[in-house]
Amino acid sequence: MLRITDKSKFPLKTKLLLPAVAIFSFLFLGWGHVGHHIINYNTILSALPQLEFFDTWADSLADHASDADNRKSWDPNEAPKHFIDIDSYPEFIESGTIPQDFDSVVAVHGYSFVLDKGILPWAIINTADSLEAAFEINDMHKAMLIAADLGHYIADGHMPLHITKNYNGQNTGQTGVHSRYESNLIEDFQNQIIYDGDSLQYIDNLPDFVFNMIYDNYQYVDSVLYADSAAQAFAGNHNSTAYYNKFWEIAGNFTIGLFKKASNRLACVIYTEWINAGGSPTGISNEDKVSLSDFQLNQNYPNPFNPTTKISWHTSIGSRQILKVYNMLGQEVITLIDRYEPAGNHEAEFDGKGLPSGMFIYKLQSGSYSSVKKMILIK
Repeated sequence: MLRITDKSKFPLKTKLLLPAVAIFSFLFLGWGHVGHHIINYNTILSALPQLEFFDTWADSLADHASDADNRKSWDPNEAPKHFIDIDSYPEFIESGTIPQDFDSVVAVHGYSFVLDKGILPWAIINTADSLEAAFEINDMHKAMLIAADLGHYIADGHMPLHITKNYNGQNTGQTGVHSRYESNLIEDFQNQIIYDGDSLQYIDNLPDFVFNMIYDNYQYVDSVLYADSAAQAFAGNHNSTAYYNKFWEIAGNFTIGLFKKASNRLACVIYTEWINAGGSPTGISNEDKVSLSDFQLNQNYPNPFNPTTKISWHTSIGSRQILKVYNMLGQEVITLIDRYEPAGNHEAEFDGKGLPSGMFIYKLQSGSYSSVKKMILIK
């Protein structure tokens, strides 16, 4: 597997570029706090039900989704990890690819050039390595924090303006598009960013996976710029409700698609590093088998529903049981149950009156047991 072999070069070289980083790092905020929160939390949609740590991580992954951005205020090595101006590489313009090996790229272009153009794909690869190491020593808290950073970098790789030299529209007369798209638009339409999960895949070649991800997402650079220019032509400005409504009308579908792919790909990398560290493909340890068999969370009925639905579950032991409903931003909607329940079949009703249409997540937890399912409210 290809890696950055001389990490000691980063501190000294990066400090030489600190003035430029200080000027421009405000631009490289990925999807903003809201977008990163959504992407990290929604890894849970792609998790195998048996991978219990995914369920228990969801809130923490979201809470720490912007840690990497926060580090840029004091760590001079951080900012280059959040972007790559991949179209600054002549070989990308000619062939659509660049060398994956960091030392090979440096040998051709020089260290200062590579760092100045961003090191996002190598940051993803090295952070994944760190996650595997944390899994190997069974430090699950450290693994969660690393996975949150990993999610941030993967999300940045799905923000098209983080992978182009025209990162702020400065080359096309669209200066300011970066924050208009990643922050303002996402904050305005966050409640419409609803998507389902996808199957987990083991990644045989992580560098191929990461670079192909960036190549795939680069096609949306022009799409974002077109949506911005078309919305501005329609509204006559770039700061009105009319402008943002038109921007979302044009860009909403592919933007939701990018969010979905980011969440799923993060889940796949976490799953892969779990397996590489010797974890079980099912995620079930011998200690967990008894507790997992004691519970069964069923799919709500009806589903989709309007406005009420029933959530049922079975337990073969008595215990304190907590049943909560969350929206797709990871925000708690309601606690339906939080009490001791005896062994047997149980049921709770969820009333969606007053809530917007969309997908919701319900989670049952008791001790080490945790399970989640999705449900859809349609009005």
